[in-house]
Amino acid sequence: MGLRSHLTPLRNPNFRSFFLGEVVNSAGSSMSGIALSFAVLAISDSASALGLVAAAWTVPMVAFMLLGGAIADRLPRALVLRGCNLLQGAVQSVSAVLVLTHEARVWELVVLQFVSGTVFAVSYPAFHGMVPILLPSEERKAAYLLVGQSDSSLRIVGPAVSGVLVATVGAGWCLAVDALTYVAAAGFLSLVRLPAGERPDRRPSVIGDFVAGWSFVRALGWVIPIASCSLVFNALISGSISVLGPVIAKGTIGSDGWGFARAGEALGIFVSAMFVARLPIRRPLRTCVLAFTLTGVPMLVLGTYVSTGALAVAFFVSGVGLSILSLAWNLTVQEKVREDMLSRVMAIDGFFSFVAMPIGQIVVGPLALAFGTRDVQLGSVALCVLVGIVGATRPAIAGLRLDAADADAAPAT
Repeated sequence: MGLRSHLTPLRNPNFRSFFLGEVVNSAGSSMSGIALSFAVLAISDSASALGLVAAAWTVPMVAFMLLGGAIADRLPRALVLRGCNLLQGAVQSVSAVLVLTHEARVWELVVLQFVSGTVFAVSYPAFHGMVPILLPSEERKAAYLLVGQSDSSLRIVGPAVSGVLVATVGAGWCLAVDALTYVAAAGFLSLVRLPAGERPDRRPSVIGDFVAGWSFVRALGWVIPIASCSLVFNALISGSISVLGPVIAKGTIGSDGWGFARAGEALGIFVSAMFVARLPIRRPLRTCVLAFTLTGVPMLVLGTYVSTGALAVAFFVSGVGLSILSLAWNLTVQEKVREDMLSRVMAIDGFFSFVAMPIGQIVVGPLALAFGTRDVQLGSVALCVLVGIVGATRPAIAGLRLDAADADAAPAT
């Protein structure tokens, strides 16, 4: 896939506005995760407190995801995303003010993260349903790669910048920047002009729409099996990396080292996007599971020898896996799911994929106290490998194939 074909989707004004909004949004979000983690650790030097704040975002995100998917398929998705960005901007503004004035308490951040997670439950399925309504099928693969590569390029710089800012001027300024980017993203989304679209099968209520989506997912047969594998991977990542990782980093490489190391994952996504489009993906769900297994590599380093360089390499490998996973999943959904069901399918997949994340975030602190951080990390690695092997051999996952035209790599130009 050459540069010209890679950038073709940007010729479409609606996609261009959507893409610019996503770029701005990603720029802020790439810094806020690390900033929030170290803001919590500055209040309470405890993995359990950080896990509680993280779970406060994840619990409503999971709880309302199914309803969010029905809403996103029922209303204009660009309108839904615009409203969600404005709400997220307001929440992050309050968080920034509390942190900057040194008035933030753990329970206040818990409440704010609960609101943020609720909003994300609606924006996530709406976002993943946008590309198919903005572009013709022949341009979607390039669009997925373009969005993924731009997002990863920002996440190369964002964590590193965030780590330095946290170590120098404080976490509050990173949160303030994130708040501004949400508002700017909403402005770009206001430029997207699309017809509302007819939904002849729309039920009288949102619940009716969800029931119809659930029936469609059951008929597909492969959504729940692949989401069940993602459930374990995401629980391990959310606990061992997102919560326990910053705690380990605070006592070893510091916030700046952690930020640079995390940027390695985005670099892996960015670099691999240059060749992943040429990969012939014929069994996409098996590819997803095996690629997801690579996220265990950073856990292995965190459980053995912690250094900025080693962690950066480990996260780079993880990023390559995530890049392959993302393309394989998007190609599967594009081919196998009709447009009016996209957000509901993504919401149901998201629900089962994310439902165990709060468990991972909450229990990892007590487990680390009981068994030690090293054993928790190495146990997580073992589970990653086990799920990868079992998942890749399940018939519903291993048996799904893409049509040859979509699975073959794009020719170089």
